Amino acid sequence: MKADNSSPDRIVPDLSRRDLFRTVGLATGGAMLLGLPKFLGGWTPEAEAAITTSYVASRVGLELDGTFVAYIASIEGGNAFADIVPEAVGPDMIQRKRPGLVKFEDLVIPVGLGFVAESLSKWINETLATSPTSKNGAIVYVNPLNYQEVKRLEFFNAMLTEVTVLALDFTIKATQALTLRITPQTTRLVGSTGKILSSTLGTQAKSVLSNFFRFNVQGLEKACGRISKVDSIVARRSVAGAVVGQDKFMQSAPGVLDCSIVRITLPEADAGPFYAWFNDSVVGGKAGGERAGLLEWLDSTLKTVVASVQLGGLGIVRYAPNPINASTAGSPAIVEVDMYCETMNLTIV
Repeated sequence: MKADNSSPDRIVPDLSRRDLFRTVGLATGGAMLLGLPKFLGGWTPEAEAAITTSYVASRVGLELDGTFVAYIASIEGGNAFADIVPEAVGPDMIQRKRPGLVKFEDLVIPVGLGFVAESLSKWINETLATSPTSKNGAIVYVNPLNYQEVKRLEFFNAMLTEVTVLALDFTIKATQALTLRITPQTTRLVGSTGKILSSTLGTQAKSVLSNFFRFNVQGLEKACGRISKVDSIVARRSVAGAVVGQDKFMQSAPGVLDCSIVRITLPEADAGPFYAWFNDSVVGGKAGGERAGLLEWLDSTLKTVVASVQLGGLGIVRYAPNPINASTAGSPAIVEVDMYCETMNLTIV
């Protein structure tokens, strides 16, 4: 489900509070409205007060299982919504409609690689392994003037369904980040708990930059010394077995893990071993051609590893020298190599 750019203040677009409760009532078979916020995404009086109070919100934080993990750059999604269900057309020939079951948008969160707390790193690797777990948490909105919490978007029984390692490029200096997609079973917008949060959380984190890296493929290390770019790598954990339970929510279970293509760019002068690998594995159909890979982020000395991603089951599927044209004439020839990937594991030193 693709998150949109709606504000977390909006639970269902263009519905009044009365209409929202009517929608929820239809979706849950007439459950008691006063009890809904305890187990269903919806409004509470405290949330309504937070929304109608003027404040400046320029800091957003992530909380997991009651522990504040880190401040984050931005947040998308998390809103409640319902599909439009058409009714049978009657004698008046007007298409009547009603809201369907309440659903909840995915949360999309960028996290600086140097700011990944141990609990978040553990959740990421549980998702990438064979035993993914669900968590409760919250997106916390903070007043930057006094670091007091002003409202919360809480999420429940959430699965981490996508981890993206953003592209690395020797020519671009930027703070390296992961993008996380979280699929909640439910969300709930509430007012402030009154907490005063730390203004220094994360300031001691390591600075991880996108242009300080190295990438190696097992057995081809000598050919990997001048890899200049690694495109974004995405690991997706599908949500399987969606059913409607007694609480009328769309429940889910973790499904298959699928990793994206790993694309690297390197000088054609170094790429001979990759071409031989392609000929053996693809053209020649030689069995057992898969290799392990290792992506490492380095500190400014280019000697100390600060984080890494282990890639398993790499298999080459494309070898493509870049075409020569007016813009590239006189420049060293470069090659793109594509490899499928079966497993990933993140390590933060």
